[in-house]
Amino acid sequence: MRTDPHSLFPATLLLCSLLSLPAQATENDTAKGREVAVAVENRDLGYADTVAELTMILRNKNGDETRRELEISMLENRDGGDKSLIRFDFPADIRGTALLTHPQPEDADEQWLYLPAYARIKRISSRNKSGAFVGSEFSFEDLADKEVDDFSYLYIGTEACGDSAGTFPCDVIDRTPEDRHSAYSRQRVWVDREARRIFRIDYYDRKDTLLKTFAARNFRLYDERYWRPLEVAMRNLQTGNETILSYRSIDFGNGLADSDFHRNTLRD
Repeated sequence: MRTDPHSLFPATLLLCSLLSLPAQATENDTAKGREVAVAVENRDLGYADTVAELTMILRNKNGDETRRELEISMLENRDGGDKSLIRFDFPADIRGTALLTHPQPEDADEQWLYLPAYARIKRISSRNKSGAFVGSEFSFEDLADKEVDDFSYLYIGTEACGDSAGTFPCDVIDRTPEDRHSAYSRQRVWVDREARRIFRIDYYDRKDTLLKTFAARNFRLYDERYWRPLEVAMRNLQTGNETILSYRSIDFGNGLADSDFHRNTLRD
């Protein structure tokens, strides 16, 4: 019995279309994941600068706490990543310790740490950015402002997320660092759909095991446009330790300039 070759065409076409579906879905999910990241970045455009006063609480797995006070200044940089300066005011043994970060859009971020006890400025190399910042659960890598192009993306789906103020429908995306020296294989991010606030980030280590979870709570709207959490926490699920940053104040439009974020200012 001879088979009409034309009768095979519909079946062959169906098979080809089915085989192409996973690749097409992946491309769509990648594009959708990136769209969420772009929306988060665009939400904050135009804020110019901020100066915030915070309390840092270091809490170990037994519940013992250590408190510190610090100030974080940020300067908007539309050419690639916002500059930041972190300076500790309390207690005495850490007063004056400062970290300056200059994100680089097409290269490794530049970071400098000033330690008053040694009266020297130390540049943080790319290979050392996974290290803990002054004993906290935040690494040097965590404290650098990231650009959309610093990651590749995958849209995961929709879940509810939020805090004590309410629950919101959120887009969930995975972002994979482009930096080969990153301590993370990927980060899963929860972003609410309406205001594009990041409520949670799960950090996976190089073995793709869940390492840390970041949570943002108690959001407040500034200048009728810019959302900021009044408390953020980074919990290390492998050690049980946690670092909490509680904001005492946040001021916008302070007239900061690039000169305020020069290496020479670290000794001020």
